[in-house]
Amino acid sequence: MTAETNDAHMIDDDHDRDRDRDHVDTNTDTTGTGGQAEPEAALNKLIQCDIVIENDDGTLATTTEYEDIRRIYHDTYMDAPRERIITTMADVFDIEESNAVTQLEEDIVSRADVISYLAIDSYIDATLDPAMHAMMVEIVNRVDPESPVPDEVTELTDESYSSFVTEHSEVLMTVWKRRCDPCRAVKSDLDSMLESIPSNVAIAGIDGENAPSFRRETEITAAPAFIRYQKGNQCDVKTGRQSPDAVADMFDDLS
Repeated sequence: MTAETNDAHMIDDDHDRDRDRDHVDTNTDTTGTGGQAEPEAALNKLIQCDIVIENDDGTLATTTEYEDIRRIYHDTYMDAPRERIITTMADVFDIEESNAVTQLEEDIVSRADVISYLAIDSYIDATLDPAMHAMMVEIVNRVDPESPVPDEVTELTDESYSSFVTEHSEVLMTVWKRRCDPCRAVKSDLDSMLESIPSNVAIAGIDGENAPSFRRETEITAAPAFIRYQKGNQCDVKTGRQSPDAVADMFDDLS
């Protein structure tokens, strides 16, 4: 097997470690604003504002655009000193710092709540009813980001990739990651890339962050990545941004 690396992003197992879904309860006001809004109304607002989308199968996902904003606040506040979080909570929620300390210590409000609250506020850039804002935070903290795998390829998971590569004699597996500039660059060339691949090659994609078993088996640690399988065996790998011609060259023996 050959491996070639270019511009790539490392894949992290804990890509969203701040999202603790067990912490979130729609019967609890996690932001400490002292009121509740109807969850259905808050969800409709999130969809209307393009923060959340509803997939064809009825599942929900946060949009890439919102996640880009949330990531900024995550990087600013997730590992910030405790004093900074307390000051931010007091300012954002208009409460005394002593109240902010209590809410943080008693896990009424988490860092993830603060991050989502600020991200929603920045993304919408409009004044929200505090109770509505709080319910929107609780909902987005329970929703996964949308998949980074492009719609143009068959999306696989840890559970489905093995059968896919054994069922097809020739496979191009593409590996993707959220918040990955090289991945976005590849997507801009995706149509040309797909046209350059021989027609007898089955093309699929996988979210590398959500496929730890796949990563262990393939030893893929960065995205984007392109893997050729031949009769179920991994035989060629390129990682980082690749041109359509570079990916097509992985199958030059089929031309």
